[in-house]
Amino acid sequence: MKRGLDAFQKLQKGSAGEKKDRHLISIDGHELSPHQRVAIFVDVQNMYYAARNIFQSKLEFSKLLRHLLRGRVLARAMAYIVERPGMNQDKFIEVLRRNGYEVRKRIVGERNDSTNRGDWNIGITLDVLSLASKIDVAILVTGDGDFVPLVDRLAMEGVRVEIASFRETTSSELFHAADQMHFLDERVLLHGTHFQPSEDEDEEEEEHEKELVPPRSRKPLRRARGPVEEDFDDEDDED
Repeated sequence: MKRGLDAFQKLQKGSAGEKKDRHLISIDGHELSPHQRVAIFVDVQNMYYAARNIFQSKLEFSKLLRHLLRGRVLARAMAYIVERPGMNQDKFIEVLRRNGYEVRKRIVGERNDSTNRGDWNIGITLDVLSLASKIDVAILVTGDGDFVPLVDRLAMEGVRVEIASFRETTSSELFHAADQMHFLDERVLLHGTHFQPSEDEDEEEEEHEKELVPPRSRKPLRRARGPVEEDFDDEDDED
């Protein structure tokens, strides 16, 4: 636990001191300032299957955190995981904590237990809303379109919302609702990590296929509140 706290404090100090002299960009009245208080919320299950299906790889969470902060002040970094019977994610949880994340774990029942949902959508929403008055920016690391109402609510509260996800698995509605979009690619993945999924993982993938590859919306796309920025520009390559 102490190592996780040390990592969090190190990220806070490092992020606040980076690139203070960089050019500030104003988007819809918001500036990407080193003084912005940023909270990051990672839908681990959504991103795990996205990285696996697209790249046959895994996220490197330390890289992800540094990239998304962009020299700003880290208020909270929270990772949400789901654990099914027979799974042991203790080592993974320890890695997350060492890299400055607070971990929320939900243990769900067997797949035929309809009372247990295998996602954190409600929990993430409640956590984000509880922190809204204490932060300037909320970064949701997910491509799930179910978070669009949350994004709209945060906009009403005056909180800037950024979405980080893979282009191929990002809901179009979520893309257009965000103030800024970080399209992720190989640069936030573990290098040299290629794996063959187990049979259990194959079964779980079928359960989440609909969530990870959203169908094309039949409704007109909602209008963005301001310009939507894409990520990984030339400036990032110099980091």
